[in-house]
Amino acid sequence: MSAFLFVTTTLDNEYFWHQHTVYCWDMKQAFFLVSKQRKYAVLVKLTSLVAIIIGLLNGYLGVFIPVEYWQILVIFLLISSIANLVRFFTVTAYRKRSLIPVGERDNFILGVDSLSALIVFLITVASAFIVFDVAFQTFFASISVVAVALVLIFRDYISNYLDSFRLMFSTDYRIGDYIKVSEFTKGIITDVSFRATKLKTDEGDILFIPNTKLMTSEVVNYSKTKFKRIIVPFSLPTTSLLEPAAFEANLKKALLEQFPDLLVEDKMLLRFENMKQWQTECRFEASVDQYNFTIEDEITKAVYLCVIQSQRKIKTPKVVLIPE
Repeated sequence: MSAFLFVTTTLDNEYFWHQHTVYCWDMKQAFFLVSKQRKYAVLVKLTSLVAIIIGLLNGYLGVFIPVEYWQILVIFLLISSIANLVRFFTVTAYRKRSLIPVGERDNFILGVDSLSALIVFLITVASAFIVFDVAFQTFFASISVVAVALVLIFRDYISNYLDSFRLMFSTDYRIGDYIKVSEFTKGIITDVSFRATKLKTDEGDILFIPNTKLMTSEVVNYSKTKFKRIIVPFSLPTTSLLEPAAFEANLKKALLEQFPDLLVEDKMLLRFENMKQWQTECRFEASVDQYNFTIEDEITKAVYLCVIQSQRKIKTPKVVLIPE
């Protein structure tokens, strides 16, 4: 029994050290894949931190610049280095779990970066109050009137700042989603900042939508739906729709020939609405599994082209004027 326990314990220890070695190797590989800019920033912060601490201990600093300012700088560099280390392990584990390649960012990574920057700022400011021996209550009471005025002036910026965190950690809108904010505002989410959300349209235009507007407006997220229904309205003379079944069949056939991998006959439908004596309003509907604005434009153009070609075969009746 003791031999069995010894073998089991040995195997468990070997498995633990194997997993630990694999984890450390993964972290080492992930560190080599970190961008050079982040590596240089961390190296500069650590070097500056060590140099300032040595200077303070030996009395080299504090002659021209008060020691309190150097202490605040030390706290900032220390907290920033710790935040970078925590951010590295968090983002690396998240990338590994979500299969996100190095160099790409999503909402969670943006949120972690923004949250770490906010924490570093708040701790640095709080440390400044402690170093300079300033009471929080006294300070805020003295600037209460000014603070209220600043909040009223910059309330839109504050609202956008707070809503940016809601967007970064939200699953409703992700980077790469196709969204529609208004009738003419469509695009792909490429970035989320503290001020606005960046959209790129199919035409290549860059739009910046305030975060508050994105959170308070009605937004259509086409990337969240399993399929997208494309609707193309058009009007035809009522006399040209004497055989609606044949017209619908020809329209579906032409579109299937042009988009064989995108459209399915069972998911296409032609509706007739608001029929009048001389004109009938129609609406062609098609459901697609793959959607972007280019596909919608191509299908819309194809429908209009088929309708125009079908009308060329119809002879327009001549108008005969009967004299009185």
